[in-house]
Amino acid sequence: MIREALSAVARNESLGTLIGRTPIGRAVVGRVVGGDSLDEALAVAAGLGDDGFWVSLERAAPTVDSPEAAEAVLAELRALIDRLAAEGLAETCEVAVLPESLSASGGALGDDAFVRLDALCDHAASAGVQVMVGMGPAVDVERTVDWAATMLERGAVAGLTLQAGLRRTEGDCARLAGHRIRLVKGGHRAGPELGYSQPLEVDKAYVRCARTLLKGSGEPSFATHDPRLIEVIEGLAARYERPPRSFEFAFYMGRLEGAQERLAASGHRVRVYVPYGPDWFARLVGGLAEQPSTIAAAVRSLLPG
Repeated sequence: MIREALSAVARNESLGTLIGRTPIGRAVVGRVVGGDSLDEALAVAAGLGDDGFWVSLERAAPTVDSPEAAEAVLAELRALIDRLAAEGLAETCEVAVLPESLSASGGALGDDAFVRLDALCDHAASAGVQVMVGMGPAVDVERTVDWAATMLERGAVAGLTLQAGLRRTEGDCARLAGHRIRLVKGGHRAGPELGYSQPLEVDKAYVRCARTLLKGSGEPSFATHDPRLIEVIEGLAARYERPPRSFEFAFYMGRLEGAQERLAASGHRVRVYVPYGPDWFARLVGGLAEQPSTIAAAVRSLLPG
């Protein structure tokens, strides 16, 4: 496997491509990834829609270090939006994007990222497609939240991901509770003055944030694979008399499929996150690193060496 990995690197192939050629790899990839191409991802999205699920598609973009490369990523995201609109998937499929994927600063978050993000949101709005802005490793939380607040106040068809593990997030949830917010636990390290260090503290913060969002007028999205938190959110939604389709649960493709089916069958909106593209491997493993699972262990077991 190591020899094959080195050969793949020499041929400028991704580890995802290499893993996808192995029998075990193909089985895992088919469960957790939308494929290498846009056509494959759209087929997966259409299938999930037929089964009663909503979808979050993310073109897993490589780190770029030039304006030309960042513009190429923007062009691919525009193409994704256009295809969703053309194929009648705009209502059930959103486009997930990390701001740094649109920056020419080599993975850092430059001002140019927000200029391109503005253009992407405007293009999405004209096509009737929603954009969900994520929080990647290079995130500048304050700048991203301020940008999102400005965009949302002017009526952008977009949402923002917030991390319950950061101390500031309760205030951000209160500020943005009238908009579309996706709440995650958050896997990025922060000092004790900025974030919670203990899992129990993060869980408690998640519940407090969820309560604020459910009491607001927006359409919150709760991204968690923790069965306890799912039950708590169901209870809070009932207490605040929230109709099932006025909020949603979000899962990685292939994670807690039994819970996904149960929630969908009970009338809840369930959104499935589907990464795709040649660079899906790094994006998927990075996302799964927050909470190890059977699938995460399976994916990691495919790493060379």
